[in-house]
Amino acid sequence: MAEEYSTEIDLPAPAEEVFRHLTEPTAMIRWMGQHATLTPVPGGAFEVDINGVPVRGRYLEVDPPRRVVVSWGVAGNAGMPPGATEVEFTLTPTAGGTRLRLVHRGLSGGQEEIHAAGWQHFLARLTQAAAGHDPGSDPWGTLRGRTVEQAGQQPGEPGALRAGQPR
Repeated sequence: MAEEYSTEIDLPAPAEEVFRHLTEPTAMIRWMGQHATLTPVPGGAFEVDINGVPVRGRYLEVDPPRRVVVSWGVAGNAGMPPGATEVEFTLTPTAGGTRLRLVHRGLSGGQEEIHAAGWQHFLARLTQAAAGHDPGSDPWGTLRGRTVEQAGQQPGEPGALRAGQPR
């Protein structure tokens, strides 16, 4: 049975700036990943290499600056192949910036726990980046082996790239 992870966070930045961090490669890698190929139109590429984990999917919906929906999976991972799950980002303006609601649907086999930890980590970095601050180097990379194993892929499997390894 598919599971879902959802959370909300208030960001100290306007919706347009948060939206930019979901659709522009240079803004994306400030908070998540070291390389991104993003084509923010329905059917366009959503590819982010996150500390050696090659996340692959497509933009499903793009409604500036209110909503982004992408398919999400990991290249070379039979437990969560590219496009196997769906991530929805909904942006609502607030007096202090933007409320972001994230829903990650279609998780299975215990994937909810590792994705919850990952989203909490990366949304904290997005809070800094969207506000114009440098979130610093990403310590999530030190957890890479644990992260890949918990996501259902063993380090060294095809598609399990190492941090800094070209695609």
